[in-house]
Amino acid sequence: MRITFDAKRAFNNETGLGNYSRSVIKSVSSILKKDQFFLSTPKVNTNIFNITQPNIKILQPNIFQNHYYWRTKGINKELNDLKIDIYHGLSNEIPLGIETKSIVTIHDLLFLKYPKFYNYIDRKIYTVKSRFACKYADKIIATSQETKKDIINYFNINEKKIKVIYQSCNPVFINNPTRENYTEFTKKELAKPFILYVGSIEKRKNLIFLLKAIQNIKDIKLICVGKKGKYYQKVETFIHQNQLIDKVKFLNINNTEQLAHIYRHSRGLVYPSINEGFGIPIIEGMYSKIPVITSNKSIFKEVGGEYSYYFEEQDLDSLIDQIQAIWYDSNERSERIEKNFQYVQKFTEQEQANQIIKLYKEII
Repeated sequence: MRITFDAKRAFNNETGLGNYSRSVIKSVSSILKKDQFFLSTPKVNTNIFNITQPNIKILQPNIFQNHYYWRTKGINKELNDLKIDIYHGLSNEIPLGIETKSIVTIHDLLFLKYPKFYNYIDRKIYTVKSRFACKYADKIIATSQETKKDIINYFNINEKKIKVIYQSCNPVFINNPTRENYTEFTKKELAKPFILYVGSIEKRKNLIFLLKAIQNIKDIKLICVGKKGKYYQKVETFIHQNQLIDKVKFLNINNTEQLAHIYRHSRGLVYPSINEGFGIPIIEGMYSKIPVITSNKSIFKEVGGEYSYYFEEQDLDSLIDQIQAIWYDSNERSERIEKNFQYVQKFTEQEQANQIIKLYKEII
């Protein structure tokens, strides 16, 4: 097969969609070693993604082509000239007017479910691209059953066209490396027990709700790791106004091994997000053998399984109760950790790649 991946996110996004793109590209190409792959991207950043397999080539616009036009439509000429069998859009979109067989991965439609968290222009662009991709792609990959339901409800797509294929997380969380790769500052911060928040600092992630819980629990510490957006100013104001400076720390972690180390040394992960298309930190926490707390929304129960700790959505007392439940050792805590570790084994790159490859073969 000759397969082209939309690799813009793989080369230029260090978090969610970038991680997914890199995971799919590496896992699929490592299995299909005799097949030819093309990574289409306007820009290449080898500091983020550097792949050198002989069966992979980079596909870029020439210096005279508009990058946006090339990615959204102009690339079709290269796809036809190269006799590409499958184009896989890894982040909610495929080129306009595409004639090549195509698959699109839809991560979420939260911009339709929660429009207040997105500006008007972004919502319109995301909606047009996602609707077009779902309508014209030969197959759709949804990263959860929840996202599959949303695709059907919002875009009126036949469910037979949609295949749910779960994501995995970076292998560093699974392989549990022993090398201690962290700064002296980080080492100092991990000396005392703490709970962990991982995620970008934006309104939808609901961090202030977690801070309100921390405010009401004596002698507890929270470490936060994530990209700081504009919403961080409100978070910082809340921390100062409520005297939480000594209870809450933000760490700038750009190394996945460091992050994995922080997970393993925490008392547990709290993931208070209002909604997600999946929720990678949940499986990172389960692989790290720590308890996971998240809300009782269906998407989080789908990912977190039976033995994670769930609080009633937007119920502060419920969240406080669950944090207190994981803070101290107990037989129940240990049993839940072990059962979650067994459950999370279904979220692997190998399984993800096998299902994607099977889908490729169905459409050619």
